[in-house]
Amino acid sequence: MKKMAVINLCLCGVMIALHIVLELFCAIRIGNDYKITFATLPFIIIALLCGPVEGLATGLLGTLLSQLLTFGWTQSTPFWIIPGALCGLVAGLVYKIFKRKPNFVPIMVSVVISMFVFIVFNWIASYFDGVVIYKYMTMEALLALIPVRVLIGVGLMIIYTAVSIPLCKALRGRIKGI
Repeated sequence: MKKMAVINLCLCGVMIALHIVLELFCAIRIGNDYKITFATLPFIIIALLCGPVEGLATGLLGTLLSQLLTFGWTQSTPFWIIPGALCGLVAGLVYKIFKRKPNFVPIMVSVVISMFVFIVFNWIASYFDGVVIYKYMTMEALLALIPVRVLIGVGLMIIYTAVSIPLCKALRGRIKGI
């Protein structure tokens, strides 16, 4: 196995563990419907550092493990793991279009688009979980959640962009030095 492949695999494992810690222990819950968490940041960081495949794998495994630890396997588990996986994949793909330059614009665009995809697919997961499968929510109530979820998402996009730029630059320098 190549040295960089081992380093990327280790980084993916660390980011999965970081996601689980952030999701389980550092989330701010506001009632049953809203949650502020930085748990998707590891998926974006790994996608920016390693690429879309690693972002997808980290998002998929990270959300799967956190779902299993929190709720076990349920009928809606597949719907809940898709947003994290797509977040990592899209961040890596968009960043790849910019030829992986660690500048403000490529990172900001990658973060904004990947978080938009995450918000949309998270809402779709809420729809299947709350309206279709378990029927604990009405469609009207679910639609009423959109403005606050978008507001939280925009705040996270700003924070993720501000954190991702120096973090990616620092980690790239450390990885090259190994």
